[in-house]
Amino acid sequence: MKQRDTLKWQMIRLLALGWFIPLTAIVLIFLTVVSGRIDRQTELTINTSMEKAAEICSLRLSDCIAASKEASYQPDIREAWSDYERDHISGELYNKTMVFLAEEYRYNPNFDLTVLIYEDEPDTVYYTVSATGRGSTSRLRYFKDHVLDKILERAEALDTGIDFFSDGRHVYMMRNLMDRTFEPYAVIVMELNGDRIFESLKSVWAYKGMTVWYQDELLLSEDETDGDEEVSLTSGERGREFRYTVDYDPHAVNLERNYITLTFCLMLAFIVPLMVLVFYFFHKKINLPISTLSDASKQIADGKYGVTVPEPVDSSEGEIADLTHNFNLMSEKLSEQFNKIFVEEIALRDANIHALQSQINPHFLNNTLEIINWEARINGEEKVSSMIEALSVMMSATMDRSRQSLISLSEELEYVNAYLYIIECRYQDRFTHSEKVDPALLQVKVPRLIIQPVVENAVEHCNPDATTSGMRRVDIEIGGSSVDGRTDMVIRVINPGEPTEEDREKIAALINDSDEIDPLEERSTRIGIRNVHRRLRMLYGTDSGLSITTDGKGNTISAIIVKN
Repeated sequence: MKQRDTLKWQMIRLLALGWFIPLTAIVLIFLTVVSGRIDRQTELTINTSMEKAAEICSLRLSDCIAASKEASYQPDIREAWSDYERDHISGELYNKTMVFLAEEYRYNPNFDLTVLIYEDEPDTVYYTVSATGRGSTSRLRYFKDHVLDKILERAEALDTGIDFFSDGRHVYMMRNLMDRTFEPYAVIVMELNGDRIFESLKSVWAYKGMTVWYQDELLLSEDETDGDEEVSLTSGERGREFRYTVDYDPHAVNLERNYITLTFCLMLAFIVPLMVLVFYFFHKKINLPISTLSDASKQIADGKYGVTVPEPVDSSEGEIADLTHNFNLMSEKLSEQFNKIFVEEIALRDANIHALQSQINPHFLNNTLEIINWEARINGEEKVSSMIEALSVMMSATMDRSRQSLISLSEELEYVNAYLYIIECRYQDRFTHSEKVDPALLQVKVPRLIIQPVVENAVEHCNPDATTSGMRRVDIEIGGSSVDGRTDMVIRVINPGEPTEEDREKIAALINDSDEIDPLEERSTRIGIRNVHRRLRMLYGTDSGLSITTDGKGNTISAIIVKN
């Protein structure tokens, strides 16, 4: 059997033949022409890369300017200051200002630090630092110690424009915020991330250093230079011009030119005969077979599965023969797989239809309860009707049709009362409860289903033997206070009986956010207690949460603490 010749050895033979053709004269002619073009191309490359780098810098500076305008365009800061002038509630002004700065600028990678100062309160600095890791409180301290006075001085002459300046270490951008009478009431300052905004200048070929000027003021200077060649470019509008200067190493440019010239000479010495032979080889051995395979693949893409191409008669064609043979095998197997997948897709579609038909919508259950409720009322079953209504209220709470995480306290108590009604029907005259709620708190917003799990836990762990009447009892007391627009509230659920030592350990693990608890092994009430505590801490901070204690009189007190 004749041994097949691989493409690698065929190409080696052809390339070896091409190396023997002399091209000395052609090299001398082209070398002079190409050397001049390389010099011009080098200069063009440096200038072009400088233009692109300056354009990127200008775009990023424009993004910074546009971002700073959000403080003027959006009404949050102006309204917060107007409310403060009217109500003089400093805490509310602080919260609104800090929240706005964090939402707008904390995740903007162009800013390391964003500061806002109200002119009537220049000693109070509102700020946010970058979430990228570059921002830190040390930048704020430096700003207060070395930059704040300069800001207030420059703001007086700034009017409605934008100003850029540097203190030698950091680059800042500032603008005044105007009220409706176009009088400045605040100034916003951004410390620019120079490494990001001006990083494109470092991409200029043979870069060694750079300087950035705004008008006649030096903003940034990196790397010491010793009389190296430089390229400079000015961009921006009249009255707001930036000048970028990049120093580059001429030795690196010359070295690059020498490498290119040497490489070109070597390539030119062998390229002409090589091109002729390689073109012939690739046209006959690769281009024609690949074109045939490409046409066949287009037919497969059009859905004509199972298309094959003629295989080479000569087995010495090497990899091309293998490729053609494998292509035919692939096409035939693709046709078989497609037919198989088509049948499986039909079966899967039918299975999915049956699965969808077997699902029950939770809203369907709620509507069904309403129908049963009407039937009960028609037949005079008032107690059954009331229980169904209570159950329907609890289902509505769990489905959360309105998609609201915070609801009024009055609505939350409706869910609690619906649950307690079902418990009363369960225990009948062996259960009693009471509510003592401050009416002023009924419209306060609380997390959905934050009280019911605690009440359910109290009912489950209620000890009727601890009462003189031998009945289960749950008392709910809700009180609170409002100071400076904040509402602090304590919701107490009291039930007779004291927890055992084992229960105390589990309660401690729940309240202390222990991760050692396996939710699959815990009862649903304990999981509910754990979720209540964690939700409160996530929404309102570590001062809020759930505590479970005893009062020394044989009762357990579960206290929900909410501090807005």
